[in-house]
Amino acid sequence: MRAPTKPSATTPSSRTQQPVFYAGKVILDTGIAPPSPVAIVRYCNGFSRREAYTALDGSFSFVTGDRFNATTPEASDDTRVFNADNQVFRGRVVTDGLNSQQTPSLDCEVRAELAGYSSTAIRLDPSMNNSNIGIIMLHSRIKRADGMVTVGSLSVPIKARREYEKGSERLEKGELADAEKSLRKAIDLYPKFAEAWTRMGDLEQQRRNTDAAAQNYRTAIDTDPNLPLPYLRLAYLEAVASHWEETRQLSDKLISLDPTDFPMAYYYNAVAQFNLKQISKAEASALRAESLDQQRAEPRIELLLAAIYVARDSYSLAAEHYRAFLKLVPNGPISEKVKTDLAKVEQMADAQSHATQSPSK
Repeated sequence: MRAPTKPSATTPSSRTQQPVFYAGKVILDTGIAPPSPVAIVRYCNGFSRREAYTALDGSFSFVTGDRFNATTPEASDDTRVFNADNQVFRGRVVTDGLNSQQTPSLDCEVRAELAGYSSTAIRLDPSMNNSNIGIIMLHSRIKRADGMVTVGSLSVPIKARREYEKGSERLEKGELADAEKSLRKAIDLYPKFAEAWTRMGDLEQQRRNTDAAAQNYRTAIDTDPNLPLPYLRLAYLEAVASHWEETRQLSDKLISLDPTDFPMAYYYNAVAQFNLKQISKAEASALRAESLDQQRAEPRIELLLAAIYVARDSYSLAAEHYRAFLKLVPNGPISEKVKTDLAKVEQMADAQSHATQSPSK
């Protein structure tokens, strides 16, 4: 491995940022390495970015800084906003907030993400540049015989898992042809490898082959009905296609499998319920999504809540959620439109308040 580059003295406002290298390890609270690759996610100032996957021994490494300019966000990330008119804003609301001009160690922390587990966090600071940041511990949320890892995952042969890991790494780098070769090898070695089918779906999404992506996610679900992630991916595709009943069913199933680790499951469920005219159910799901999204990584939840409260003529509450969105995304692609919508609901809230307070003649 090439020796990491020493960072030059820069400030948070610098136009460029030298690459900074970090490494660490993820272990379960039982003291062993996770049985499947774990996503390493960096949270900075309310935004999140997946940086790497762990190797078979739980180790990981990633580089921040200039690499962000060349890295494509995960194709299956929903960077669009569903609004009350059943339209889709194509703004990069979430991922654009984290770019190469940010100081990598400024107000950031690193966590691991594995369904069924909670993660400890390691806070980054300037003294940790180009260093080993230590151990991230995963704690099982619900103690079960299989440790919250599906039976199918535990049965995957080591050769298939290695090909899956290589395919995932290549997919993260945008090397789609090589990623497909590795993932197909993994599936050939173990046809019931649901995680590999899921990643094949992610790959097809990067190619904009949504039909193929959906079929791969369905195969993953058929192969292992207890794996949460393909339900989330497929729910997203159904939501984009405005297939609201399918979105509701998929998100309901995901929530039943894992009610705490996927805030976006509640978001998609709320969007579906809203479009199915089930406003009370939409409100309940959206509020649950907001409560689970403690890092405020998904500002779209605030827009959805605003739309729900407009539909319920609760204009003061709608204004609160528009303001919450603008606090998270003050200068995003749709922020000006949100400011216009905020001004309208504020006027409506004022009129509503005056009508309530006016003495009866």
